[in-house]
Amino acid sequence: MKRLITLAVLILLALPLLAQEAAKGDDFNENKGFRNKVFEVRNRNADDIARTIKLLGSGFKGAAISVNSELHTITVRDFPENIASIEEAIKRLDRAEATPNIALNIAVLIASKSALPDARPVPDELAPVVKQLQATLRYTSYGLMTSTMHRTKPGLGVENSGVAEPTLLGMTPREGKPVFYSYKLFEISAGEKTINVERFSFDMRVPIDIGNGNMQYQNVGFNTPVSIRQNEKVVIGTTTMGDKALIVVVTASVEPAP
Repeated sequence: MKRLITLAVLILLALPLLAQEAAKGDDFNENKGFRNKVFEVRNRNADDIARTIKLLGSGFKGAAISVNSELHTITVRDFPENIASIEEAIKRLDRAEATPNIALNIAVLIASKSALPDARPVPDELAPVVKQLQATLRYTSYGLMTSTMHRTKPGLGVENSGVAEPTLLGMTPREGKPVFYSYKLFEISAGEKTINVERFSFDMRVPIDIGNGNMQYQNVGFNTPVSIRQNEKVVIGTTTMGDKALIVVVTASVEPAP
């Protein structure tokens, strides 16, 4: 009887030790097949992607997903099959976000109280704008100085420059003294129905006779914020020079992302 009791006590004392050894054996078996792999995130936020792929891990003790925000990397320690699933998910998630193009047609019109025989005719799509201008301004004749189509992305800007024909502005051509114009649009953004420009800057440098055969450039132009409804033609600003004026008309639209 004593021998049976002693044997039972020894078995009870050995059970915790056996459990610990079994646990060690389980940990060893679980970790034996682990692999490590580092993924570079190029287009999105690494922390956001790591939170999304977290459930694709095995969940076994020792498996881990860690992020280095400075290096834009995600390091995964897990079974090969889990790493393969995570790799596929990262490829799908780490794609550059498609952004739409913003298209802007910028036209500069010449307005005059007299005829403009040398000016290009106003395009048909701007005829309604000219009709409104004739009803509100004192100018009767209108012509086109320049028209340019620009495409850009939200958050960016647009700029352009050129040389204007002096005779269009009622000026005598002066050798070596052309008329320069330039414009720049800062921080263009697209809302649900409107395209917004933080600042539209238009400048023109015109040579002025200051006497005794001397010429000096005079700067004329304007700076203004702009808000344009899609496909609406908007008069942004006007610059006057004697009996003539330059009128800037902008049409904007958002093109679907490719």
